[in-house]
Amino acid sequence: IAGARELVGDLEAKLASQAPAGLLERIEYVRQYAGPPFPEDRKSVSFRLTMGSPEKTLSSEEVGAFRTAVIEGMQKLGYDLRV
Repeated sequence: IAGARELVGDLEAKLASQAPAGLLERIEYVRQYAGPPFPEDRKSVSFRLTMGSPEKTLSSEEVGAFRTAVIEGMQKLGYDLRV
């Protein structure tokens, strides 16, 4: 959940900055929604993050650590994530 006036590009950059180095392949904007049940000054913005490594297949633990790093990093920046 982000501020209603926050730019999608800024949110994308913040997501990228939270991803573990070398594992983020792509961030894709999916959609945004403003309206009930969110307050007027908030909106929901959805992204799809693709992770991978050209050297190996990622383990479940590595994928989990990537996901946790992004979620916790965005929460520390003050975002409420719905996953």
